[in-house]
Amino acid sequence: MITGKLGKWGVRSAALAIAVPLMSIGLSTPASAGTCTTSGCGGEVSNNSGMSLRIANCWSGTSSTYSGDKLPCVTHVNTWGSYNADVELPAGDESKFHYHYFDTDAVRFYKGCVTKWHYWGGWTNTEDRRGKTSLWKKFSDLDHVYIESITC
Repeated sequence: MITGKLGKWGVRSAALAIAVPLMSIGLSTPASAGTCTTSGCGGEVSNNSGMSLRIANCWSGTSSTYSGDKLPCVTHVNTWGSYNADVELPAGDESKFHYHYFDTDAVRFYKGCVTKWHYWGGWTNTEDRRGKTSLWKKFSDLDHVYIESITC
């Protein structure tokens, strides 16, 4: 019997090692308007650039990007006090300080601009939208996105 070789705790550990990755498969659903009520409970954006940046607290569809200026899920444009909304996050500000954006789901990379950004602990990425439309990127509930610079 397997418990004889591994012991009761060894079997439980092995079961958890198999179950945890399988559970995460079910968690990777499209983001939507978050309703978490504690700062840090969802996706966060820190705007370290010198200009404002558009963020949204909703996402619809299964794609991780959307081309255009306004997300289809946004019903409240430029609204800090609602879900299914987007706003301009000022330079030097962070989404975690704004109640309805405790779970921020997307960042817009402006048409005609080059944006340097990274995830917490990650390498710097460059999104070059010169000669292209604006692009929204979805990120997961546990991600923290840092916008380092925007040049237009």
